[in-house]
Amino acid sequence: MSSQNGVTRMRLERLVDERGRKQEQVNEILELAEEEKRDLGEFEQEQIAKYRTRLTELETEISVLAEDLERAEASRDVSKLLRVNEPPPTGPVETNGAGSPVVYRTFAAYARDVLISRYPAIASRAGSAGAEVARQEAMDRLERTQNTLTSDVAGLLPPSHLTQIMDIIMTSRPVVASGRDVPLTTGSFTYPQITQRPDVAKQTTEKTEAGAQKMTIPMVTVTADTYLGGGDLSWQAINWSTPDALQLWFDLAAEDYARETETAACNELGTAGAGTISSPLGTTGTETFGQWRTAAISAVSKIYAQTGGRARTNTLYLSATRFFQLAGLGTDQVLQVSSVGSLDIGSMTGTWAGMRVVGSYGFGTASNTAIVGDSNAFLVAETPGAPIEMRAVEPAIGGMEVGLIGAFKAKVFDVNRFQKLS
Repeated sequence: MSSQNGVTRMRLERLVDERGRKQEQVNEILELAEEEKRDLGEFEQEQIAKYRTRLTELETEISVLAEDLERAEASRDVSKLLRVNEPPPTGPVETNGAGSPVVYRTFAAYARDVLISRYPAIASRAGSAGAEVARQEAMDRLERTQNTLTSDVAGLLPPSHLTQIMDIIMTSRPVVASGRDVPLTTGSFTYPQITQRPDVAKQTTEKTEAGAQKMTIPMVTVTADTYLGGGDLSWQAINWSTPDALQLWFDLAAEDYARETETAACNELGTAGAGTISSPLGTTGTETFGQWRTAAISAVSKIYAQTGGRARTNTLYLSATRFFQLAGLGTDQVLQVSSVGSLDIGSMTGTWAGMRVVGSYGFGTASNTAIVGDSNAFLVAETPGAPIEMRAVEPAIGGMEVGLIGAFKAKVFDVNRFQKLS
């Protein structure tokens, strides 16, 4: 009966553990969707349905096994009552005669032999044969006691498994987020751009022509770039992994898509849309607070002149190297005519000289980039919902082909509204 109860208990424990793991998997999928503020995907719904079906099966069998175990425990209690007159064993029992391993049935019996072996005064009272004989017998029993170590029960000590990825998966795109969103429903987008404005001039005399310059507004077409990543996962990798290998693949691919498109946006700012001020900043780390202020104001002033006073300069774009240098600057000037600013080192954002600051890894961690400009003149076009997840089941080989795709393009609308500080 005890052997049967042991099997029931072992199976019950295993099913309870499996129930806990399945519930954790359901919670992880729901938490991820909630963090990203989105509905569950088709595959996620299928996974949750599969986990919930298994949970229902587990609950049914757990209930039956629990009733069996409760019934067996009740039977054991009755057996104890029937054996109430049997005296419990108090000492060690040798399993196969002299020289065989000793099994202590109670801790008191084991403690008695330890005390006899260590203290002669106790040993002298332990037996009629004398203290030394009693002490030697106790030591013999202790030496024949087999110690059970963790190495002996490795099958009962499963390793602890963390079901949370410890690395950082970051999909932020600060420069892309700062731009002006443009709808992208096909492979390109168009916009009208003013290349010449009509002029208004003072008429010299009656019936003389003035302000004859015509207005020209051509249509500009920009072709988007497509970014694609693909992979192939086995059925076993998808269904036996914790955390979910399929969802992790999409998360990592989305991170790389974000980094690629952020870098493309930063390259567009650095190459297509920024002239340089007459006295640029030098090597990173050598400029003073005053030099930064002079450079920023000089860039805003030049943009104002190039656009005929139409500038709305509002953003300072910085590479990581430049951002941390600017954040560490100090000044001994007590009074500032215009605002100085405040930078958040953790998020690489803030304000400086009245402008919003956007720091980004997309410029390169060792880049010296510092650009002042108008974010409204920086167009960012991307397909709705990008990056889009793609799945194709491969039943013949027991796997799933996966992919992630998105079309993206960043474009400087007016090159005169951006200036480099360095």
